[in-house]
Amino acid sequence: MPGFLVDKNGMIELPMVGKIEVAGKTTAEAREAIRTKAAIYYKEPVVNVRFANFNITVLGEVARPAQYTVPNEKATLLDAIGMAGDLTIYGKRENVMLIREEDGKKKVIRFDLNNSSTFQNPYFYLRQGDVIYVQPNKAKAAANDISQTRNITIITSALTLLVVIVSRINF
Repeated sequence: MPGFLVDKNGMIELPMVGKIEVAGKTTAEAREAIRTKAAIYYKEPVVNVRFANFNITVLGEVARPAQYTVPNEKATLLDAIGMAGDLTIYGKRENVMLIREEDGKKKVIRFDLNNSSTFQNPYFYLRQGDVIYVQPNKAKAAANDISQTRNITIITSALTLLVVIVSRINF
């Protein structure tokens, strides 16, 4: 992919143009800053700015849990869930968690997708590196309960043995 990377200090270094600070700017602001500085050296420069590595991760009770590259700079929680194929029937819609790193600390924000206030939440729009986790509901836990399955198997086997013994005895 042709282009230039932003270094850890938020700077882009372009041939002839030099270093340009783009940290904290939107893609439109960065494009204008680069175009303005490039106009000194080039006649009517055309500048395209886009995210090449805006990745989010969607885990839990979704159809396709994975890491996704977001094609534009503005993605929402619902966009991410949509990319992951929506929640499964076991997904707990009232407990979707967003895990975001801010100032070196992990922050967990809970969303209730059944509540319209989700759209007003300041964390509704995603950032690079966000992780979304959809918690399974109790039905999923019950479906995966190994001890319950084992107990049903033992009881069924015992009843089958009892029926065979009773049917072999001549009264």
